[in-house]
Amino acid sequence: MDESVEKRIEYLHMLLGLVAGVVSGLSGENGLVLGALIGYMGFFISRSLFSLSPEEFNTNTWLSKGAMPFLMIWLPVWIFVYNL
Repeated sequence: MDESVEKRIEYLHMLLGLVAGVVSGLSGENGLVLGALIGYMGFFISRSLFSLSPEEFNTNTWLSKGAMPFLMIWLPVWIFVYNL
C-alpha cells in the first residue's frame, strides 16, 4: 500500500468521524453505539473502496490508519454536538 492510499484512508475515516460525531450527538443516548458502528463500517468501506486485500489492510493497519483518525474527529464533534 503506497503513501497516497494511506492518506486517502485517513481522510475517509476523518470524514466518517465527522459524520458519526454529528449523528451520535443528535441521537442522544445511543451515540456510542452509532459511532462505533459507523467507525467499524469504515474498515470494510476502505477495504472495498481502495481494492485492498486482507493482507494489505488488516486490523493492525486499520487501528493506526483508520481508527485513530476516526476517534480524533468523532469524539470532539460528538461532545460538541451533544452539548448544544
